[in-house]
Amino acid sequence: MIKRIPVEDKNIFAFQAIGKLTAEDYDRFLPELEELIRKHGRISLLVELVDFEGWDPKAAWEDFRFGLGHDRDFERIAIVGDTSWEKAMVALANLVTRTRMRFFRREDIDQAWDWLETAAEPKAVKPVEPYRKILLATDFSPFARRAGLRAKELAERYGARLVVAHALEDPRIWTGEYDPLVIEPAVNEEMEAEAMEKLRVFARDLMLPEDAGLEIVWGAPKWAILSLAREKAVDAIVVGTHGHGGLDRLLGSVSSNILHKAHCDVIVVKGA
Repeated sequence: MIKRIPVEDKNIFAFQAIGKLTAEDYDRFLPELEELIRKHGRISLLVELVDFEGWDPKAAWEDFRFGLGHDRDFERIAIVGDTSWEKAMVALANLVTRTRMRFFRREDIDQAWDWLETAAEPKAVKPVEPYRKILLATDFSPFARRAGLRAKELAERYGARLVVAHALEDPRIWTGEYDPLVIEPAVNEEMEAEAMEKLRVFARDLMLPEDAGLEIVWGAPKWAILSLAREKAVDAIVVGTHGHGGLDRLLGSVSSNILHKAHCDVIVVKGA
């Protein structure tokens, strides 16, 4: 399956390639891609590989044929994945295309965005503007409340839209074999419903604005929240910590996973 990731970067478009790609996937995807090229001219792509298993033969041919026909229509293509064979696949593709392609590990996805956004000439320093959209990342810990109050105060001060998010990791049980024991989808749905209810209670207790968006995202929290921040084009991320590693529960190290990797301002609120 190929799924569009909603991003708001000019002439940069993002997709997820999930599982094994089929000819039917390309029948749906290629017209959409051709329409983007028709409307925007040369474009750049970020393609995130999720549990990627390659292509069936007809899909592989469609991918190759489209690449040859539109070789000059892509500025850059960043491939984000996990495995060495995916990296080798990108290296091979670079031998037969003029398009600049690079492979990035999943933990370096922000570097992929930076590479796609890099202009030929140095950019002028942007003026400081009021926040328009703020993402509050919460783990429902006692320290999340103070971060929520700070995010609320900032949203009110700047008239910004507030988005509140909680990340859930896929509950897979590793048995020691090569493949994990995958939990039934109903369990995932139940977890998501419970987390969404907690978000509603959290927002109600803090008297957050009624138009605040509530988001449950799946994946390792330290990457899922950053990806959501990209998708929502937020101006700032607000997170809470007690100053002794509390942020590790939510997003990982402050220095390496938030401050150094977020595309926007990061506001770390101490719980005490």
